Amino acid sequence: MKTVKELRQERAEKIAGMTRLNVAAEGEERDLTEAEKVEYDGLKTAAALLAERIARLEEAQELEEDVTRSQGTKAQGEKRGKAPAYNKMPLGDSETRAFAHWIKTGDDGGIKELRASNATDMNIGTNVDGQYLVPTGHYNQVIARRDEAMLANQIGVMNIPGQGTTVNVPVDNEADGEFVATNEASEFDLDAPATAQVAMTLVKYTKQIKISYELLEDEDAKLLTFLSDFVGRGMAKTHNSLLLTEARAGGTAALTLDSASTIGDGEPVELLYKQPAEYLDGSVWVMARATEGAIRGNQGDPFLYNPNPSGSDRGRPEILGYPVYNSASASAIAASAKSVIFGNFRYMGMREAPGITFLRDPYSLAYLGQVRLLYYFRTVYKTLQAEAIQYATHPTA
Repeated sequence: MKTVKELRQERAEKIAGMTRLNVAAEGEERDLTEAEKVEYDGLKTAAALLAERIARLEEAQELEEDVTRSQGTKAQGEKRGKAPAYNKMPLGDSETRAFAHWIKTGDDGGIKELRASNATDMNIGTNVDGQYLVPTGHYNQVIARRDEAMLANQIGVMNIPGQGTTVNVPVDNEADGEFVATNEASEFDLDAPATAQVAMTLVKYTKQIKISYELLEDEDAKLLTFLSDFVGRGMAKTHNSLLLTEARAGGTAALTLDSASTIGDGEPVELLYKQPAEYLDGSVWVMARATEGAIRGNQGDPFLYNPNPSGSDRGRPEILGYPVYNSASASAIAASAKSVIFGNFRYMGMREAPGITFLRDPYSLAYLGQVRLLYYFRTVYKTLQAEAIQYATHPTA
């Protein structure tokens, strides 16, 4: 069986491979090729699975150490004829325990070398006492939880690099661009691309958690597992809401549905054929799960909205041959709602600050007997080509 150290090294290699693919594509100012996308998705899935294995092994090791420590302490106490001493909060003998020990006591001795390596502390006007970027283990767990439910990575949203709060992204604003037939010895056609700019300005998103002294006294490092899941899922929900809000605001209103309370038999087909042919390769459906159910429940050709049994082993569910993704942030079927989105999300951009920043504040709520934990990150989504993302709108009644 591999050790935690070996698994961490293996996961680091997977992440390095993802970075290598992105750097190569950005260096050539292009999107990932289909083969690179397959490789990238495979590396990402492997990294997420390794993160889960690491978390399980660490938890099992901690539980085993707790049992061993408790038995040993009890035996020593009985041998000496007095009550055993019980250390409610073991010392920082692992990365997770060291972080939990710091949250409880403010003693940073065990985590000074455990900063997230892909971010730097650039906060202005904040007392540096107690301020740290999320340590590596906790950071990786939060990101793994986020990536499991985050749409942007799954549907191919373009990651926009850049420094500073605002980056102006050049986009193609040319309707044609075809070559022109030219006679022998005639002058070549003169052409130049028309471009526009889309400003992408990072916005800060925050979360604070208040923990009582009593909980810190009674809780061990297992609290970190819960916080990782809670914060990671919260990040994913925020990203998904921003992505779909931008798709509805910046995409194209391609189809007005006939009903405010349902979706007709032929309407998904109609929306699909509103999509310009140049964007079809890579397009996906995004909708609420209940909306997908309503579409699949339509009558007509038995296999129009339900997959043919002979092709049911192809993996992700599809509608009309294109992958379908569900999100709770998608609009439900209702009057005036934009309940169905069909688009190529390579033509949507996302910027994100290079890490989650975390502040442990033991002072401001001390009079209530609480420690305040503060998380924040910055991100922004923008549609780069409106015609690449089409949506259907229900009538007002």
